[in-house]
Amino acid sequence: MAYDTKFRPTTQDVAVWVKNRTVDGANNYVGDFTPNTIVTDTEVERAIDEAGELVLASLHWDPAAVIPPIPDDNVPAAKFLIALFSAIIVEMTKFSEQIARGVSPYPYLREVFDNMLSQKQEELGIMPPERSGRNNLVDLIARQYGQSVFLFPDDPMVGWKTAF
Repeated sequence: MAYDTKFRPTTQDVAVWVKNRTVDGANNYVGDFTPNTIVTDTEVERAIDEAGELVLASLHWDPAAVIPPIPDDNVPAAKFLIALFSAIIVEMTKFSEQIARGVSPYPYLREVFDNMLSQKQEELGIMPPERSGRNNLVDLIARQYGQSVFLFPDDPMVGWKTAF
């Protein structure tokens, strides 16, 4: 993790958004990610790392700046956005087949994230160059990497060989 830890959410902060993903092998609700849940705490920690880098870059975070681009009173909002984006990464990497079938919370999470990110960018005086005040998840990823970069799991249950 290369970004400031004051912005880093916990796995429990991420679990708030996707509670149904915090079940163990016996289908018991746990409420947080652990080594025994269907999405492990290690996987979520990696998603938090990815999300943190992307969200803070979209908010123009520069730890070397004399005047921080994200004032201290905005740290909780940035942390909240990172947790939400981490939940989105969990959905995209572990449950893409459910997104395709329309049974994932992904579209709702994405809508909330896109709206909150745009609002926070406007509050911080960041105007996205390609839009009139709006940024979305796809724009964020494309600007940072030029393509989607996510950590796909080695999980036979996911069924990556599914043909459409």
